[in-house]
Amino acid sequence: MDRYTEGLREAAFEYGIKRLAFDLDMGESRLYKKLDPDSGVNLTVADFFRINRILGDVRCVQAALDDLGIVATPRIDAEDEIEAEIQELLLDQQEQASRFMHAVRKARADGRIDAAELELIRNERRSLAENGNTIMTRVERMHETGLRLAKA
Repeated sequence: MDRYTEGLREAAFEYGIKRLAFDLDMGESRLYKKLDPDSGVNLTVADFFRINRILGDVRCVQAALDDLGIVATPRIDAEDEIEAEIQELLLDQQEQASRFMHAVRKARADGRIDAAELELIRNERRSLAENGNTIMTRVERMHETGLRLAKA
């Protein structure tokens, strides 16, 4: 479970333990113990989700998403921002696709792909997939609300 709580601990310390403990209505020392993998005080699944609800940080769930082979897409609620965001995301998608292809080509250049190269390729693929999924959810949102895409 330590790998799953690493992102949660990082986000919690950046947020501030004192502030987080107050928001959770929990003692500061108790929270420190729950976040310390060597303390003997267990961080329950309920604690994990309560903390993550406050922090709203993707690092809190990224390890689980990676294990499941899932990429998450952030939501957007303001309809007037969707159209402009899609245009920007499409440009980003081209850049990310180029970085992904470059990573694959560079790794294959010597005829073998080592662990570091594979990790870089996985990270580039994840970015590409996240961006593609985000574009699709925005396009679907425009469809649902009847918005038109601006002409380029």
